[in-house]
Amino acid sequence: MNIDKMITKQKVENNSIVREKLMTQKDIVFTCGVKDVLGRIQEYKVYANDRSDVMSFGIQENTSFGKMMNVQKFGPTCVTLYTYDMLHNKTTGKIKYSDVVFVEENPLEKIPGFVGTEKG
Repeated sequence: MNIDKMITKQKVENNSIVREKLMTQKDIVFTCGVKDVLGRIQEYKVYANDRSDVMSFGIQENTSFGKMMNVQKFGPTCVTLYTYDMLHNKTTGKIKYSDVVFVEENPLEKIPGFVGTEKG
């Protein structure tokens, strides 16, 4: 097996792992290299809704009142997003699985009253 086929196989395996995590893990936080106006790396969170027979997903900025887009599909190489504005114009976008980096949660933030880890 040549090196190009091995690299391609590894990319496909990595994409499937990221895809599976985004689809199955509840409230997972990730970054994809996008910066906000202050130059900080933007964090996003995946939300799942299973109220109907069909599972639906959304991706939102990991802030109190962050912007949100609906997930159209989890493809083999990227997740496709869409949203509608007030004038019923559809906007679509894609996030490549290769750009996704999962954010590890700080265990000290779970300790109530622990000085220095309060948010806000």
